[in-house]
Amino acid sequence: MISLLILAAAAAPEIVGCSLDEVPVAHCTMTDTVAHDGSHRLLFQAGTRRILFAGRSQTGWWSGTLNGRPAMGYERNRGNVVFSTTDLKQSFAWWYPRDEHGTY
Repeated sequence: MISLLILAAAAAPEIVGCSLDEVPVAHCTMTDTVAHDGSHRLLFQAGTRRILFAGRSQTGWWSGTLNGRPAMGYERNRGNVVFSTTDLKQSFAWWYPRDEHGTY
């Protein structure tokens, strides 16, 4: 049953706003697959560019990997999240269009 829910989530990407390294990409698709242990696999695609964050969230903070490199993230506000590699060489932000400027 859980695997069916994961496949259903993977089959229905959402349109979100994206910014890679502080440069707006405009809109991209996001697919959030949640594993049975609560970890997330957030896949973003803008044209041919793909960004993958894999990890966990806890009370607004995220830890995991961004494109395979160790990363952390935080929720600026509900529906607006920023990730950065721990060496600070890459950052990525995504937001729901209705939450770009914040809802609390």
